[in-house]
Amino acid sequence: MTVGSVALANPFSQYKYRVMAVDIVGLFIQIIDGTVVNIAIPTLAEEFDVEATDVDWAIIGFYVALAMVIPVAGFLGDKFGTKRIFLIALGGFVVASALCGTAQTLEQLIVFRMMQGFVAGMITPIGSAMLYRACPLDERARASAAVVGVAVIAPAVGPALGGLIIETLNWRWIFYINIPIGGLGVAAGVIWLREEVVGTSGRIDWAGILLSGGGLGLLLFGISEGPSRGWDAPLVVAAIAAGTIALIALVIVETRIADPALTLRLYRDRLFRSINLGAAPVYMGFFSLIFLLPVFLQKVGGHSPLVTGVTVSGQAIGVVISSQIAGRWLYPRLGPRPLMVWGNVAAMVAGLWFVTIDETTTLPAIAIATFARGLAMGFVFIAIQTACYASIPLPDMGRATSLFNTQRQAAVATGVAVVATILSALVFSLDDPADGGAATADRVDAFQMAFLVSALMFGLAAAVSLLVHNQDARATMKVSTATMEVAE
Repeated sequence: MTVGSVALANPFSQYKYRVMAVDIVGLFIQIIDGTVVNIAIPTLAEEFDVEATDVDWAIIGFYVALAMVIPVAGFLGDKFGTKRIFLIALGGFVVASALCGTAQTLEQLIVFRMMQGFVAGMITPIGSAMLYRACPLDERARASAAVVGVAVIAPAVGPALGGLIIETLNWRWIFYINIPIGGLGVAAGVIWLREEVVGTSGRIDWAGILLSGGGLGLLLFGISEGPSRGWDAPLVVAAIAAGTIALIALVIVETRIADPALTLRLYRDRLFRSINLGAAPVYMGFFSLIFLLPVFLQKVGGHSPLVTGVTVSGQAIGVVISSQIAGRWLYPRLGPRPLMVWGNVAAMVAGLWFVTIDETTTLPAIAIATFARGLAMGFVFIAIQTACYASIPLPDMGRATSLFNTQRQAAVATGVAVVATILSALVFSLDDPADGGAATADRVDAFQMAFLVSALMFGLAAAVSLLVHNQDARATMKVSTATMEVAE
């Protein structure tokens, strides 16, 4: 592309910035919608005259549907065109959001939320593939900084935004707010995005689509329901067993056909494999605390959803600051390995502080701790997002982003399930009122144990990150080979 005075004056004249803008819109509304609904559970239970546990299906259904389509999103984009599928997904999300806002029964809301999840599962993998194809290798660190910022800000501000909307308007507007934002993204995508179609055999891998979607959906359903129903509940055992069998069958099938929906051969790439192995415990630890802390602040601290959301937003601020530093200066010079190793160590140290909190801990202290953890995580996220696809050929980019996001979704669900199980095991029910100091002490002990496990996940991530080699990511760096060897 020719870069002249107009391009310098207007960044959006460059295609990479146009893709980034559209990708950010889709990523933001998808992620924030997944968190903002959590705050509305008590309100929705009252609205539909049901138990709060029944409303959980509006959340579980979203993530199960999302998990079912993520594995094959890259295949669909390559097969039918990235622009076409991305705009269908984003437009479908807008329509499903409008339907959610008009729901008259809980059953309707659950169905519409599953529709949301189904199309949302295509937004992130395809958007990421378009972005990384548009950016030169040595510019991906900066592109990743923008994406990481949005990916962290969205879940951080979600609770605060949800609390504000519910208190000032009503619960339906947590869905209606997606309409103008998503509509703007669709309009920009129609004008700005280029169609990209990667050559395939012409044959649709239905076996891969059904096994990956069904297997991951069943597995995540079982993992999500385990803490509440009990891990020995027949439905939970059956879902996990069936999902595991389906995924084993998936590996067998996908390694024997020429053009699989899920390109598992990409794990043969050392960098892609090591980054994914290191990223799994990162997302387990990161999202387990995102789940734990708001519950602690409301159930133990007695704070409102709005106050809770504002308190935990310090983490997003920390990530934004450190991701910019890492993307612009540190990653190009140090590479992914030191950022992942030492960033995870710092995140573990910050996470261990939460083991000491109780009902008397002040909100400013908690906000500072979440900010510190965010600072540590920004370095890790930039390294993961930038290096993960450094050695992946452009034609395989869509499949690679699907694999990464599939694993990330599984890691998030597993991390939340682990800490939720700890709470369920040590405290009978978080919905029961705390009668007296003993009950409160029991709750504090349960949360402190869960915080400890969440922090130790980063220790595991730091150890696994030692498998990453900077040499493999040299194309995304702007330093000499000698410098990379020193960094390692």
